[in-house]
Amino acid sequence: MQITQIPSGAEREVLEPSPRVALITPYNGGNLGDAAIQDAMIANLRLRMPGAQFFGITLNDDNFLKQHGVGAFPLLASMMPLAYRSGRSFAQPPEGQEHLRAAVDDSGPGVRTNPIRRALRHVPGLVPFLKKPRPWLTAVRREILHSLEGYRVLRKQDLLVVSGGGQLDEEYGGAWRLPFAICKWVLLARLARVPCAMASVGVGKITLPASRRFVSMALRMCSYRSYRETKSRAIAASLLPRAMKDSVVPDLAFSLPESELPAPVRSIRTMAGGRPVIVISPMAYAKPGSWPTPNGALHDRYVEQMTQVLSCLSQRGYLVVVACSSLGDDDGVLPELLGRVAEEMKCSLDGRVLCPTINTWRDLVAVLRDADYLIASRLHGTILGFVTQTPAVAISFDPKVDWVMEDLDQTDYLLHIRDFTAEDVLNALDRLTVCRDAVIERLASYRQGILANSPSARQYDSLAALALKRHSSNN
Repeated sequence: MQITQIPSGAEREVLEPSPRVALITPYNGGNLGDAAIQDAMIANLRLRMPGAQFFGITLNDDNFLKQHGVGAFPLLASMMPLAYRSGRSFAQPPEGQEHLRAAVDDSGPGVRTNPIRRALRHVPGLVPFLKKPRPWLTAVRREILHSLEGYRVLRKQDLLVVSGGGQLDEEYGGAWRLPFAICKWVLLARLARVPCAMASVGVGKITLPASRRFVSMALRMCSYRSYRETKSRAIAASLLPRAMKDSVVPDLAFSLPESELPAPVRSIRTMAGGRPVIVISPMAYAKPGSWPTPNGALHDRYVEQMTQVLSCLSQRGYLVVVACSSLGDDDGVLPELLGRVAEEMKCSLDGRVLCPTINTWRDLVAVLRDADYLIASRLHGTILGFVTQTPAVAISFDPKVDWVMEDLDQTDYLLHIRDFTAEDVLNALDRLTVCRDAVIERLASYRQGILANSPSARQYDSLAALALKRHSSNN
């Protein structure tokens, strides 16, 4: 297990040791919302601790190192927990591998189950372990080595932050991926006597017994907790009742300082030639190979409806800009979408549809600042639109998108991905056009409230205080 660091000569020189903050994030470099969250956390903490250094515990060490901090370490010991898809525990093998259950399951017609064996069936991971112990022993060894090295990493830090996003979620990989990893790192911080905080986290699908145990343990061991909306706090409180007294602080991307936001891409306005500009931010919803619960029929339906939306907007005289908020998966939808649009319109898309190069969240924000409207599906595609005060129609794939639309009083422009139609999108856009000025005023007011002396500002004050207290006690 190797710690990744920048060359010592490239580090910022400081006259005295600076506070060190470790950020946990399941970030692999592709999701622009996750990147914006990390930059918001870093920028705001640096305003309070100018010499602070940031260490990433992440899925992509090189990317975090390049974009955000002075060191990085793998979030996971291995990828073995991904062997089973979300929604299943390790005691429930996937279809086609039911023979794994035979290791501890002697039940059947006319067979009386041994109570000890019946209990063993409910131990997460035990069934496949008994069937094929060698890979699991290797995984356990990796976990031990990873934990020992992780402990050494944390001893050098002044604060561990689970920094925003939907991190309390079993959707990707089940209980033994994120829920277990978060719990492990919080426990290691506790052993290293480093304070741990959860800041504006989202709580998603937590249904498996193991997930609930891991998340409740992690919540209990944190010195500070906050959630990005009241619904996430309510789910957390079902695991840890005193969490109901914790703060609700909006998604960290809302707190990006104005100094971090790029200027608009003026070339888009020039190309529009006076036409209204609308950004469409599609996603790889249910796409086989890109989605944790693939469904080819749902994905085809989504692309079909979005094709009609894009075609109709072009015929209405909009300049349509297609820009994704998650690279490596959503951009795979672009050939499908544009190919169908070109076929339907039976003409070139030149001058009608623009696909700018998007590599970072700043690239996306620069495009959004030149747009009149946005149609988005992902949470942070929508949120970054709100940061730039771009009125949006949200095609929600998850309750977390519904919740942010509710918080900003934008539910009149909220649709749901499983049953929306192109006509629904166009009708919502018509309503948005009528109320555009009022919507922009609401978005501006919401953001100004976050940037001012609000729960968001007080949260960063609290996190900085935790880091500085630990730092001063060690120096």
